[in-house]
Amino acid sequence: MTVHLSGDLSLLRCILDLMVRAIPTSFFLLGAALALCSIDSLQQALALFNSGKYQQSYDLVSQYLREAPNSPTAYKLLGMNEYMLGHPHEAVASVLHATELAPNDADALYYLGRLYFSTDKIPAALETFQKTVALDHSNVRALNYLGQSLEAVGRRGEAEKAYLKAIEVQKDQPRKSAWPDYNLGVLYLDDGRTADAVAAFRRALQMNPSFPEAEIKLAAALSKEQPVPEAFELFQQALHTDPANAEGHYRLAVLLTKSGKRE
Repeated sequence: MTVHLSGDLSLLRCILDLMVRAIPTSFFLLGAALALCSIDSLQQALALFNSGKYQQSYDLVSQYLREAPNSPTAYKLLGMNEYMLGHPHEAVASVLHATELAPNDADALYYLGRLYFSTDKIPAALETFQKTVALDHSNVRALNYLGQSLEAVGRRGEAEKAYLKAIEVQKDQPRKSAWPDYNLGVLYLDDGRTADAVAAFRRALQMNPSFPEAEIKLAAALSKEQPVPEAFELFQQALHTDPANAEGHYRLAVLLTKSGKRE
C-alpha cells in the first residue's frame, strides 16, 4: 500500500524475526500498483484507505460491488480494508476472489500471498508467491516473501537463492528495498555465516540508514566473537530510533555484561 497493511507485527524473537521480516513498516503498497480505474467511488475508497479511514473505505467499496460484482480491483481493496479492520480471514476470501476473477493479476496474487503469510498459512503463501514470480520475474517484494516462505518450511538453500535473486533484480530498479539484504543477513547469521551476514546487513543499512532491526542484527553479528565499539554504537542508534525494541535492549544488556560494563 503507499501504505502497507500493518506495522511490523511481532511475537517472541524466533517468531519475531520472521514477523518483523514478514511485515515491514506497512503491509500492502497500494496506489499505482492497484491500477484503479477512473471510477470515482473506487478512487475515493483508495484515498480513504490511504488516509487510514478503513471503515469508510470498506463501506464505499462494498457499495460499489453491489453495482459491479465482478471487479477484481474492488475485491482487492475490499480485502485490504478487511485486514486493517481486524478480519484477516474475510480479507483472504476477498483477495482470493479477486485472483479468481483475474488469475493473471500478479499484483493480486502478491497481496494474497501476504495475507496467507500473515495468517500463518505458509504452504499456501509459498505456492502463491511462486505463481506471482512466474507471472512477474522482476517483482522484488514477491521474491523477498518467496524467500521467507521457503525459509519457514526449512528450504534454506532455496530461500537464499530467492533473496539473492531479489537483490540482483532490484539493481536495475530506481527504488530499492533493504529487506532482501536484511532477510539474507538473518539467514546467514542463523547459519553461522557471520562474515556474509555482516556484509548483507551493511548493504541493507546503505539503502536504509534508519533501519533499527538491521542495526541490531549487525551489532549482534559484529559482537559474536567479542565486544566491539561499533556494536555499542549500533545498539544505541537502533534504540534511539526504536526505544521499545525488546531485542535491542536484550542484546545490549548481554553485550554490556560480556564486556564488563554496567551501562
